[in-house]
Amino acid sequence: MTRNTSPRDWCSAGLTILRDEGLEALTVDRLCMAVGRTKGSFYHHFRELDSYLSALLTHWEEELTEALIRDSAPEPDTFQREVRIEGLARLLDHQLDRAVRAWAMRDARARVAMERVDKRRIAFIAEIFQERGYRDPHLLAELKYMAFVGAQQIGVFESPARAARLTETLRSALAWLGNQEG
Repeated sequence: MTRNTSPRDWCSAGLTILRDEGLEALTVDRLCMAVGRTKGSFYHHFRELDSYLSALLTHWEEELTEALIRDSAPEPDTFQREVRIEGLARLLDHQLDRAVRAWAMRDARARVAMERVDKRRIAFIAEIFQERGYRDPHLLAELKYMAFVGAQQIGVFESPARAARLTETLRSALAWLGNQEG
């Protein structure tokens, strides 16, 4: 019995190709080979490659941002919630995020999605900082996120010990800054 292939399956395969081979490899033929299905199956779900790429960006946004935010929600204590989201963020597919950033440098649709994800991630961090009573929570969230993106770009997360040290140091520095008077 043949399993049906869902749009989610196609998007998961596409994210893997994007991460491992780059945007140029995201062709209908390459996707069909990765999923083990025909072009007819692809076109059953997507009108053309352009609509697929839009769905791919939506899937990336859901999997690497919204799902993480939902996964951190069970923590009622804001400090523990911050620690939990930091742990989840370290587990992100950083190579994939870098690939989407590279795509966003060349494509307006990807740039809009990247900007939306960046804003959402920063807003979420700012919410935590606001709940913790930090001064200038949005500014501190931007600083934390800039450090995260920079660390992602230079491969800090490839060393779990280095990433943990950086995260702890940054958390302490931001807590200190967030509790300072004017």
